[in-house]
Amino acid sequence: MPQKILEILSLGPATTRTLAAGTGMTRQTVNRKLRELGDSVVKFDKIRPPLYYAVTEAFESGSKIPLAAVDPHGNTHLWGVLRPLSHGGFYLQPTVIAPKVLRGHKETGFFEGLPFFLDDLRPQGFIGRQIARGLNAQSDIFPPDPRNWNQEHIGRYLVANGDDLPGNLKIGRMALDRVRRPPQKARREDYPELADKALEGDVHGSSAGGEQAKFATYSRERGAHVIVKFSPKGNGELATRWRDILATEFIASEVLHAYDIPAAELEIFEVQGRLFLESLRFDRIGEHGRLSMIAMQAIDSEFSGIGSGWLKVAKSLEHQKLISRQHFFDIAVYWGFGKLINNTDMHLGNVGFSIDSSGFSLAPIYDMCSMGFSPKSTGEIPPFAFSPPDIDGTLSYIKDSCPMIKGMARSFWKKTGESELVSDAFKRFLEQANPLHKI
Repeated sequence: MPQKILEILSLGPATTRTLAAGTGMTRQTVNRKLRELGDSVVKFDKIRPPLYYAVTEAFESGSKIPLAAVDPHGNTHLWGVLRPLSHGGFYLQPTVIAPKVLRGHKETGFFEGLPFFLDDLRPQGFIGRQIARGLNAQSDIFPPDPRNWNQEHIGRYLVANGDDLPGNLKIGRMALDRVRRPPQKARREDYPELADKALEGDVHGSSAGGEQAKFATYSRERGAHVIVKFSPKGNGELATRWRDILATEFIASEVLHAYDIPAAELEIFEVQGRLFLESLRFDRIGEHGRLSMIAMQAIDSEFSGIGSGWLKVAKSLEHQKLISRQHFFDIAVYWGFGKLINNTDMHLGNVGFSIDSSGFSLAPIYDMCSMGFSPKSTGEIPPFAFSPPDIDGTLSYIKDSCPMIKGMARSFWKKTGESELVSDAFKRFLEQANPLHKI
């Protein structure tokens, strides 16, 4: 008879009344059988009458999958246990120290698919594709394109690679039992080799998102974990344009810091025919310490469902008191600056947050560059052309900040025109039609 109860629950949650009707047992007998089933079922008693769920196994990790977080000192703390449900979805049984937001927008801990804070850790972008191809070469279990992975693929990857994931989360028993290992370290003189390996699909480090070519490593010079973007080799038209894009990201960061606005800490240098842009990671401290990190895209998918637009999503999150009003304004400043420097790549994956006890805190901005000048996916190099849009109407609610945003943009274009990092073609464009005169 317990098997009959599990068969009913495999179709979805049920009350004892429903189970009694479906099995022909009395409710007292159903309650006794449920107790006998033990960890095979989950009881949700935050509502009346309580609901019961059947659990199953997932990710080759059983039916009770630990969710842990690494603190800034490198110590691991249990935040909860993930229970895969037979009818689909997951239930997070949080510990008392787990942030409230991990329970999702319904605040129940139930998720129809992979929880948003884990789905955000799937391999993405340039590095993600290299990881997927590498796994596919080892086993045809994993599709070569991470966009075709299902939640079982993602979960198995997360369980096996907890030390290399973005942010501070790890899942699976191995995450709790694994001995800490020192990070792979490199000097800048090693970067050309790491770039070649990244292009060949031999990557190490976390799956940082983004389509630009990059790798992750631990910098011996800076004594810190870094993400390193790089240009193609040489001085061809394609390589030159990507050098210009990397240069604009470095200059944008300089401008933001000059205005005391949190932004990625970047260094730029050339080694053996490639330009490298090195960024300190927000989610790592020292060799083993970690901080939480989650993209606005994942937060939106769980709490808003808007799908695009920094300002719309930020407004929704602020309305739900998931982010502060100050961070809502900060995102508006980032958006306005990005619009005025021709950043056409301001998708929801390019805004990051840390996870707080009951909400999210804005991380320093990253990937802020003149992406509108970048080569097209076909390899075509577009001509330099850009006319700054009017931001006053959209940002009327922070109109007092618009002069500052415009001043930042003018500073950016002035510094870009004077920079030794940008190409002659870019400088000619700025001499003839510098956007700073139109802002």
